[in-house]
Amino acid sequence: MELSEINEKVHKAIALFYQEDSFLIENGLCERCLIHRLAISLEKQRFEGYFVDCEYNKSHLNKKTIRKEVSNPKGNYIDIVLTKRDADYKDDLTCFEVKKSTNYQGRKKDRDKLKILTNGKKFGFYIILSNKKEKTKIELYQRGNFIQVYSFKED
Repeated sequence: MELSEINEKVHKAIALFYQEDSFLIENGLCERCLIHRLAISLEKQRFEGYFVDCEYNKSHLNKKTIRKEVSNPKGNYIDIVLTKRDADYKDDLTCFEVKKSTNYQGRKKDRDKLKILTNGKKFGFYIILSNKKEKTKIELYQRGNFIQVYSFKED
């Protein structure tokens, strides 16, 4: 799947998230709640052949559960991942770290994690959710590098 198609689906998911779940942001609910609802919006975009999972760091191969080791022996937890649920993290399509615009804690760690995880994956997204859809920021990572940051734009 090409970046343009992934990006279009991500934008549609963000728009849907704000349309259906803006109440959560407006009322200051926790990031985990927002991440879960964004994952549901992503799932509705139908990434064929992939599962949309939150904090998924394991795989099940030959009826044996193993951790997906990337940079941490215990596995990496990522907010949202589009995964095939196999043993090879390189088969995952893309990953997401998500923060509320009011939360500055751990941003460097999240960005470092995206650089590590996108070394095998094609793309990664760092989404900073604001109280308004138009103020949402999206950072794009590809093959271990930060590529660009842009504001949400609805087509």
